[in-house]
Amino acid sequence: MSSRHPLGLASTRAAGAGGGGTAAHAQAKSQAPASTLIDELVTRPSLHCSDSFVRVSASSGYVTDVTYLRGFRNDLGPTRLRMCAAINGFQPPGQESFDYCEVGCGFGDTTLALAAAFPRARFVGIDLIPEHVEAASRAAREAELENVRFVAGDFESMADPGTFDYVVAHGVLSWIAPQKRKALAAFASSKLRAGGLAYFGYNALPGWAAVEPLRQLIVARAESLPGDPISGARIGLELAKALRTSGARYFERNPAAADMLERLEQAGPTYIVHEYMNAHWVPMYFAQVAAEMAASELFFVGQLPLFLNFRDLSIPASMQQFFANVSGRLAYEGLKDFALNTFFRSDVFMKGAAARSDETTRAWLLSTPFGMAGDEPPWTGEAQLPNHLLRFRGPIFDAILSALRQGAKSIATLLARPELAGVPEARVREAVLHLLIGGVVAPFASPTEAKTPEARVRVASAYNRYVIARALSEDVPAILASTALGNGIRPTKAQLIALAAQLGELPVPRDADMEARLAKLAELGVLA
Repeated sequence: MSSRHPLGLASTRAAGAGGGGTAAHAQAKSQAPASTLIDELVTRPSLHCSDSFVRVSASSGYVTDVTYLRGFRNDLGPTRLRMCAAINGFQPPGQESFDYCEVGCGFGDTTLALAAAFPRARFVGIDLIPEHVEAASRAAREAELENVRFVAGDFESMADPGTFDYVVAHGVLSWIAPQKRKALAAFASSKLRAGGLAYFGYNALPGWAAVEPLRQLIVARAESLPGDPISGARIGLELAKALRTSGARYFERNPAAADMLERLEQAGPTYIVHEYMNAHWVPMYFAQVAAEMAASELFFVGQLPLFLNFRDLSIPASMQQFFANVSGRLAYEGLKDFALNTFFRSDVFMKGAAARSDETTRAWLLSTPFGMAGDEPPWTGEAQLPNHLLRFRGPIFDAILSALRQGAKSIATLLARPELAGVPEARVREAVLHLLIGGVVAPFASPTEAKTPEARVRVASAYNRYVIARALSEDVPAILASTALGNGIRPTKAQLIALAAQLGELPVPRDADMEARLAKLAELGVLA
């Protein structure tokens, strides 16, 4: 059944698609009457001046006295940003020799992995918190990465960092003052070359409209207390939990808030401080963000995850008729957020106005290698999207997947295989596109071939050796860099232990599952 891409790109549905505290403390609290808990939580001594509670940057309003949680986001990788632009019909920048900047890089986990994955490119990470930059710079030295540097300070006041092909800022836009948001857009625009891509991840409306009172409840209580922000966030969270336990109608009649409270319990107080206790925290409508970006010559080209760019795969079936009458991408995006009750958006913009072209999409699909990164869910022949089920069945999918299990290949290469002889190019492109949307395959930076790992494996890069050695001795993310994938990958604990033991020349039992995992790492270029 044929449908339309929001920008006019035709797509076809796949066949059949339709915290804190000790355990003892927590146990004691859970056994106390709710009324006693609430009385204790709301009557603890407070400060009349909340300015002494948490330190923020004077210019941006961003929390600077608590280091952020570690993490890696593969959507910030150039291969995925290029994918978003190309699928929407816009010519992306190059992905071999390029310049890349991450604003709000934290400990540099994403920037470091990408720098190791693209040794011919140049990377800059910017962050307000000196501890973040010191740790990232030390990691770059110890991992022998010479194509990345980290800068501490405000992006507005620093020395000219140069010009870029990619500027990304995940978790920044919703957390800084309004004038700083405009300055960030101006920074991205002024530093991007024509046709460069900017990524912004931000809290969105209308999803946050029903949940913002929960944030306000926690923050108001935390800011009224003396002491450090972590303790205040913990007490504010306890107050919210006590209200929920007592049967507060806000939680009973607002399941989104109840779900969010559960997420905050799991995330812990450090996450709450950074995510919700900034002076200018604000969720935004897409139309507002798009207008602010357009004022700086940054124009919307698409959104991640990829399926959100296709009407027939993102909108619930019950609303398809309504959206059939919606024209214009910007109008569609705003209404889509209401249809999906969007909480967070990951948007990609391009420097300068550019015309979209179906031929650009076709050329990218034909030339880009697609493969399996090793982190895909178990193969079932299906992929469940939030509102639709994709099914990958039939000879064309069997032939494509059989070929890609032997290594990443472009569609142009696939078309030359005997099992796909006579299959129209358009059908192969359509099948690969649906596998890509369903997360079964990923865009690669270069073709690969399946490999059998040696009896004694050798880790290919100093960066990956550094990651393996450090991840087993410190509580830090283990993100290996793949030059073939052009991105970072998260190894399993078993893989890490096996690799570390091999580095230390210790014997490690290798069953069939471990052999397969090591073979994938060899294909991805992690092992030599």
